[in-house]
Amino acid sequence: MHHRLGRRHGIFIIISKIGCAIALWGCAMQAGASNVATLLIGRIVAGFAIGVLSMTVPLYNTEIAPPRVRGFLVGLTQQMLGIGFIVANWVGYGSQFIKSDVSWRLPLGLQLVPAGLLLVGIQFLPYSPRWLLEVGRDDEAREVVYKLHGAGRKVAAEKEYHEMYETIKAETLTRSRRLSDLWATRAMLRRTFVAVGVQVFCQFSGINVLNYFGPQLYESLGVTGGKALLVQGIYGAVGPIANFFFITLILDRVGRKKPLLFGAASFVVTYSILAAVVATNPPTAPGEIDTTNHAAQRFRHYFVSRLQG
Repeated sequence: MHHRLGRRHGIFIIISKIGCAIALWGCAMQAGASNVATLLIGRIVAGFAIGVLSMTVPLYNTEIAPPRVRGFLVGLTQQMLGIGFIVANWVGYGSQFIKSDVSWRLPLGLQLVPAGLLLVGIQFLPYSPRWLLEVGRDDEAREVVYKLHGAGRKVAAEKEYHEMYETIKAETLTRSRRLSDLWATRAMLRRTFVAVGVQVFCQFSGINVLNYFGPQLYESLGVTGGKALLVQGIYGAVGPIANFFFITLILDRVGRKKPLLFGAASFVVTYSILAAVVATNPPTAPGEIDTTNHAAQRFRHYFVSRLQG
């Protein structure tokens, strides 16, 4: 569908008509839930919509971004996710002071706002110039590239257009969309493992467990009540701040591989220390709160900060 209708129309159909509609439906179910079953189904429905968005948006950003800021714009996707977690954490912290079921309906209902804005805003996005070149609509592709560069940058726009033109035309001669091509040769199999492995093992680091169950983890270390939500809010702000400095000052200067290697090495060191701390300071039994395990508490704060950064 993406290649047949274009990234804009792919986004319009998949995200606007399906993704945004499903997101609005799921969020409305959550905010208006009268029982746990409805709430869980709403979460599942909204999660499906998030999957659609997270598949398409980074791809579209990559295709319309000028080379000089491509890394920044793609990194901005993660930055916006981090800001979303900040908003969610602090809305959750503030809502605890509401003495009614609005304390949980309000945070869930606020999810309708970005979904609605996306549904409206997606109508004004330009076509992907790369797709236009793929289907032979070269003049339209040139217009989009010029529009993206803005007035006064005709030379840079023309240069990017010609580079894009030559690349796309060369790719169309050899491109295949068969799934089996991902492992057809040893070289392609290696590329597939690298691309998939980076994503999978980043999730295996446990980052989303901390994002969703951070308050419970803090409570197990003796940080109880509203303080657990407060600490979670502070923790949620660390990642976006670090990510902002990374994508603005580092990413387009040092490339992608070195930061990946540094991050992976940091994880090895951090998790090794964590394993040693847990071995020498075993956790309490489920349901109990340990307020004296200061070593675990201190390292927990360091660990989650490093994980976010």
